[in-house]
Amino acid sequence: MLISDFKKLERLLNPVKIYNLYNFTPISAFSMDSRSIKKGQAFIAVKGKLRDGHEFIKEAVKNGASCVVSQKDKAFNCKVPFYLVDDTYKALKDICRFIREKKNPVVYAITGSVGKTTTKEMLAFLLRDNFSVLKNYKTENNMFGVAKTLFSLRDEKILILELGTNNPGEIKELSEVVSPDIGIITFIKPVHLAGLKSLKGIFEEKISMIASNPGMKIVLNKDDACLNKISSRKNVYWFGKGSNCHLRARFKKGGTEQSVFVLQDKLQFTLQSGFDGFIYNALAALLGASFLKIPLDKLIDKLCDFYDFPSQRMQIQKKNDFLFLNDAYNSNPYAFCEALRLVKKFSFRKIAVVADMLELGEKSEYYHKKLAQPLKSAGFDCVLTYGEQCLCLKEALDKIGYKNAYHFSSHNGIADFISKNVDKGSLIFLKGSRGMQLEKIIEALS
Repeated sequence: MLISDFKKLERLLNPVKIYNLYNFTPISAFSMDSRSIKKGQAFIAVKGKLRDGHEFIKEAVKNGASCVVSQKDKAFNCKVPFYLVDDTYKALKDICRFIREKKNPVVYAITGSVGKTTTKEMLAFLLRDNFSVLKNYKTENNMFGVAKTLFSLRDEKILILELGTNNPGEIKELSEVVSPDIGIITFIKPVHLAGLKSLKGIFEEKISMIASNPGMKIVLNKDDACLNKISSRKNVYWFGKGSNCHLRARFKKGGTEQSVFVLQDKLQFTLQSGFDGFIYNALAALLGASFLKIPLDKLIDKLCDFYDFPSQRMQIQKKNDFLFLNDAYNSNPYAFCEALRLVKKFSFRKIAVVADMLELGEKSEYYHKKLAQPLKSAGFDCVLTYGEQCLCLKEALDKIGYKNAYHFSSHNGIADFISKNVDKGSLIFLKGSRGMQLEKIIEALS
């Protein structure tokens, strides 16, 4: 039982008022979801971006909530304890800290501009045979996602948390709540510039995780130009391609479906993807897992069998006589150019469908125009652009002499162009931010 005494809950929440205390029963867990709440769980009414949890208090009680935490003091006729607090968002954080301390798993926290989810999935894959493991669901990496994960923590010995941000202060806030034992930072790249403003702002935001726990072991990418400047901190462990790394990799050979590396100059490792850039996720996961006393050679053998790349990123799909390389789950300048390195390996005739990279702030036009030369050099038969910012890219392609760039205002327009002008069997590379919904082009072609 998580909280068996109403006094403990009172000390945790420091409420302004308490109603119906005589109906208190032990609390087994907490929930923010009135639909899935179970008997014995306490409901926290938190206001989110889209909905206010206070609207669902009665539903939560009807579905079995044994207690309610609210910041709105309104008529309440339900016969369960009602804890009125000044701020339920603060209460949410306090409860998360309590759960983390009471359960006391080994906590991994993973952040970075790119590669968080893949690293998280690889790390969980490496550890699950030896330990009970809990991780965020998909990319639920803000405070609500982290809280949801902590609320589902039972007796797992390992907790792997992906921490995301698009505004200053979020990583610090999350880190102070979860107090990581092991922190991993993948890359510092121009992502979420609308909120974080500059590469320096991104760097400062990501490394704020380090201050949350003085005893934290920190896993960093030595090949990242920003991260490799960190030198004064103790307990730093480096991964990368250089000999000065604690875990290093050398590329051996590769194709469109596999990439082979040599680790520590002696151990062969096969990545089940033609995109060799995933080696950084693999190194981060391997180095992080090695702290739990699992032999490195066994970890490497295990990771050779990893196929579950999130959302099937960078995977080939054959549909309607076309081959789709659908990498439109997310997009930023670094990830875009990395993806083009894989595209160049294919000998098929190929076209690119490029949509806006979102959240790049004031430098958005600059970064979109900068893609023109890499796209021209990648050998596409044509480039189809979609979105307001990608109109700038189309104009930049025209300016450097690329003759086959076309701009569209709809998914259906692109699908119609492909069906009438692109040879069957061609490779269609889709790249854009998730909000641009490029998967609709595949649906339209169906």
